[in-house]
Amino acid sequence: MRIYMDKLTLPGALPGPESPQPVFCAPRRDIAVPQNGTLRPAELTGYGAACGARCLPYRMQDRYTRSDAPVTVETAVLENDHLKAVLLPGLGGRLWSLYSKAEGRELLFRNPALRIANLGIRGAWFSGGIEWNLGHTGHHVFTCAPLYCCRVTAPDGEEFLRMYQYEAIEGQVLQLDFHLPDGAAQLAVQVRIENTRPGESPLYWWTNTAMPLTGGTRVFSGTAEVLYQLTPSPENLQPGFGICRMPFQPNLPGVDVSFPARIPRSVEYFFQNGRTDPAPWEVCAEPDGRGLFERSTQPLFARKMFCWGIGQGGRHWCDYLAQPGRGDYIEIQAGLAPSQLHTARIAGRGVVQFVQLFGAFTAPAAAVAGEWNEALPVVEAAVEALLPAARVNALAALYAEKALLPGGELLCAGDERGGLERLRRQAAGQPDFAPHLAFPAPRAGSELAPWAAALAGKMLPETERPLPYMTDPAWLPLLEELAARPGAAGQAKFQCAVALAENGRESEALPFFEQLVRQGSPWAAHALGLLLARQEEWQLAADAFVLAHRLEGDRLDPSFAEQALNALVRAGRLQEAWQLWQALPPHHQTETGRLTAAQAAVALGQDAFVEDCFTREYACIREGALGLANVWFEHQARLACRQKGVPFTPAAVDYSLPLPRELDFRMFGA
Repeated sequence: MRIYMDKLTLPGALPGPESPQPVFCAPRRDIAVPQNGTLRPAELTGYGAACGARCLPYRMQDRYTRSDAPVTVETAVLENDHLKAVLLPGLGGRLWSLYSKAEGRELLFRNPALRIANLGIRGAWFSGGIEWNLGHTGHHVFTCAPLYCCRVTAPDGEEFLRMYQYEAIEGQVLQLDFHLPDGAAQLAVQVRIENTRPGESPLYWWTNTAMPLTGGTRVFSGTAEVLYQLTPSPENLQPGFGICRMPFQPNLPGVDVSFPARIPRSVEYFFQNGRTDPAPWEVCAEPDGRGLFERSTQPLFARKMFCWGIGQGGRHWCDYLAQPGRGDYIEIQAGLAPSQLHTARIAGRGVVQFVQLFGAFTAPAAAVAGEWNEALPVVEAAVEALLPAARVNALAALYAEKALLPGGELLCAGDERGGLERLRRQAAGQPDFAPHLAFPAPRAGSELAPWAAALAGKMLPETERPLPYMTDPAWLPLLEELAARPGAAGQAKFQCAVALAENGRESEALPFFEQLVRQGSPWAAHALGLLLARQEEWQLAADAFVLAHRLEGDRLDPSFAEQALNALVRAGRLQEAWQLWQALPPHHQTETGRLTAAQAAVALGQDAFVEDCFTREYACIREGALGLANVWFEHQARLACRQKGVPFTPAAVDYSLPLPRELDFRMFGA
């Protein structure tokens, strides 16, 4: 068995600089999720809890391109006589490849490109391999960020690889220990999540495994009972869930949804394995009976299938996230709650841990292809033969002990927030966390170094752009003290106001922002606009964003113009939006701004600009966003009305027209 560092070169691009702007949490932390009356008390517990959007203290990663230039990333490799596992420590610890030497095949969907797209909590995300989603609903904040990585040597001589990070939204430590001892036919991942805070917290975890999709790909798990997604629409992408039994669901009559390639639209369903099942599992198999299986200990009981669907929009999404004709994939997932709109709980200073194993699956081809309920026991027996439940639990006990071993020298470094949090707790006389993990203090000159200095009594420095944000409530006493010091600079007041607003104390934040605006701060004016937009006060938000853009003068960041354009369009001030776009310098005419400007331009008859927008490629398309398609439909309707000599009305828009494939990002419908 070997562990070594290597390089991976692919066509694509990495995320550019982070946005300097804060993105405040949703007004309500818990969200109301519909259901059709079939959910029982167990499925209603935690339904919609803590699912409101959150990003702070992290900043958005929303600057990337569709480049196909070669990009090289560092890899950590585990290899024995059966398997070769390639991980990306700089990109959230993604398991990029799991290659079976015995069968001579890749077990995962391995994307031919590193194609960053706008699907994560922070924007940047990419498809392929296995990702480890912790902390909050969605693709996690470390998707395109580094984890700490080290080698660990156990007393019995086993060497294994560890990746870990401090997650600052919920104050949880993620630890992943990758075990591939000699002779092992499956890669084992010991997951340990530690709540560093004294109170009970929401807990979100989903392992997301990308698998190649063919016409015969089929999915199984240990139960026929699933939560299925009620019929969505472009206006309601998350209509909630009901309960049904595989392989058919009520709103897709006649479609065996265990075959993802038969599903006409984007679909997700969640297998409700028993919470007492000794070792829940999921299989993705091909018609020849081969594929991948994963198996875990409790409490990782739920399993999921997601597919983009075989409609034009779904096929386009797969190509868009990879390369044309090479991106067909589905996701099989494993979670701690019934669905991704449920949240589990973790006790104050508590630990949740489990082991999950991944390996090559083989079963009789005829059994895999048979009627789903008849095939299920055969598939389940094959899983048990490959990896007995007793063996899974024995490994979990062994690896749980090894999870507390200290690591060796760091091979890769994380983002330093864990080290800063240790300094804060030391200064406050509070208990440490995860003492077996090394979280170095911020280095001199790093982005977080001014915060370490502030803990030692120094004032935050004035900088052209805001420092990284600190929005954990535990930082508020220091932030308020810094902002109240005689002669406190704008940085301290701005940081304090951001933290207050994020923690539900908006009325206390407003005086700081308003004072800073009077002093000419574009950052404060922009933040006021964000708070108004959060309440959907679009006229007032537009005024604030336009003021912020004027104060910024296209000197600092294109996000000022992007938000001003968006708010003006939402407020119906289309002529102002178009004039703002035309006046922007070329380096601030971003693709995000262009997509927004197109919504104004189509209504103002700027046909040449609109048609040019249809010829461009965009890296920033958000999952579920239909802005570009809607502009195309409206443009066709306006052209038709002109030809007929009749006034345009919204009723003239015909959404049944065949949308050009390159503009089709629809997940549902035609």
